[in-house]
Amino acid sequence: MNDNSFSIDAAITHVYDVPIPKDALMQFLSQPKTFEAYMPSVRKVEYVGASSDGAALYEWQYDIDMPLAPTLHIVIPTEYRRNGTVVTHHTPDGNAHNWMACSMTFEDAPESASHTYLTMNLHIRLKRASGTELHPLGLFMGQGFMSSQMQGRMEEIARVFVQKSVNALAAQQNGTP
Repeated sequence: MNDNSFSIDAAITHVYDVPIPKDALMQFLSQPKTFEAYMPSVRKVEYVGASSDGAALYEWQYDIDMPLAPTLHIVIPTEYRRNGTVVTHHTPDGNAHNWMACSMTFEDAPESASHTYLTMNLHIRLKRASGTELHPLGLFMGQGFMSSQMQGRMEEIARVFVQKSVNALAAQQNGTP
């Protein structure tokens, strides 16, 4: 059986109107540990070294609660880059069993200097030899169903992450714990 015979794949793109000035939001969300602290399902974001061209390498450790199955633990390696107003976390090996591409673009909201438009693109792909490696009923549920379930979960995770981050940053700016 081919290593790539079962794949679940989901991508989301959302623009959030965030009531935080761009520079403060970008500074806060440019820290990989912010994801560990505020993104549901992310257990740890660990620095593991630098790539040959100097990009920071991280290992994202996820715990994904699965219905009718034990929690799925996955690790996704990424490179971290910041270029102007764009922050990216991207798995350099496109053939990796656990692959992620996440980018966040920060733009001043034209109607208010105290607001930022945050565009988040998140794409995750998990490849296995069999669907049962991801869930005991994986073959029965199928790739399409599992991908749609993952997409729905990713949308919720992104929304909660942005909300928790905004709340934490607002509390920091107001001097409250």
